[in-house]
Amino acid sequence: MALPENDNPWSFSIKVLSRFDIDTKETFNYEKFRTLCVRLFGADEVEQDEWRVREIFELFDANADGVLNDQELHSCCKWIQTIVNPVNVLLVVDVQNDFIDGTLALRKCGFGQEGLEVVEPINRLLKEGRWNKVIYTQDWHPENHISFFDNLAMRELHPKSEITKETAKPFDTVVFLQPHLAQILWPKHCVKNTWGAELHKDLLILPSSERVYKGQDPDKDSYSAFEKDAEGSSELEKILSAVGATHLYACGLAYDVCVKETCLDGLRLGYPVAVIDDCCRSVEPDDITTKSYTENGALVACSDRILPLVNESKHSLVMAHHAAKFIS
Repeated sequence: MALPENDNPWSFSIKVLSRFDIDTKETFNYEKFRTLCVRLFGADEVEQDEWRVREIFELFDANADGVLNDQELHSCCKWIQTIVNPVNVLLVVDVQNDFIDGTLALRKCGFGQEGLEVVEPINRLLKEGRWNKVIYTQDWHPENHISFFDNLAMRELHPKSEITKETAKPFDTVVFLQPHLAQILWPKHCVKNTWGAELHKDLLILPSSERVYKGQDPDKDSYSAFEKDAEGSSELEKILSAVGATHLYACGLAYDVCVKETCLDGLRLGYPVAVIDDCCRSVEPDDITTKSYTENGALVACSDRILPLVNESKHSLVMAHHAAKFIS
C-alpha cells in the first residue's frame, strides 16, 4: 500500500484509513481508533491488551483533547503504514560451533541447555519465512581478547577487584585496571578464522544474507550485534538502514547474553523487536531474561506465532505499541 511521498497530510490520511473502511468525515476519537486497531490486530488482542491501544492513542493525541487533528492523524497514519508495509529482518545470532560443541558449549554451562536444538527451528524460519533480509552475527575475537580466562595474565586488575588473579576461575567477574571495566572471564571461544567461530555446518545459510562480526576489539567485550567501531559506526545499523528495516526478529545463542543485548539495543534504537523463544537457548535460567525483554517492549513468541506475522499480513500489537513511541 505504498503512497506517493508528495501526498499532503490530509490526502495521505484519507488513503490510509480508507483501506480499513474508517470514515474520515467524522471526528477521529478513541472509539474510532479502537475500531481501527481491532481491524489491524484482531478483537482478542485488543481486548487482552487494551491499555496498549489507549496508550498509543494518547501518544498521537499530542494536545490531549481526545481527538486526533489533521497533523496528529497524519502521524497515526504513518504508524499504520509501518505496520501494514513492514520490512522484516531476521537476525540469527551466534549459532557458532564453540557455543554448540566447542569450548563454550551451552550444555557445559549452569543451565545445561543444548545449543544444537536451535538449528532445526531456525532452518524452518529461514525456509518458510518471507524475510526481506537475513543477517547472521558471529563472535569474531582476536587471540588476545580481554574476555578470555586464558588471557588474564595479560592485563592488570584494578586494586578494588574482589576477584584476584590468584582466585579467579572461568565465569568469574573481575575488574580490570586498563581499560577500567568489569568483565566476565569466559573460556577462550570464537577466535576469528577458527573452526569454533564458524557457523554450525547444519545451519542453512541463505545466499542473499549478510554477516556481522562482533567482538573484534581485543580490549572490549561486545555482546550486542549493534556494537560500534572506533569511528562510532555500527555495521548492523548500516545494513538495516540500507534495506529500510522496520521490524526485527531475533533468534540464536544465547537468549540471555548476545540475543538479549542485541534486542535491547534494537529496542533502544526504535525498532519493534520480536524474540523467537523456541529458536533460542540460554546460559542461565531464562525467566528473568524474558521479563527484561517484555519490560522493554519486545514481543516474545514461538515460531508458530512469528511466521504468520511475516507471511500472512498478521500484526502484533506489542510490536506496534513500541513503534508508536518512535513515530509520534
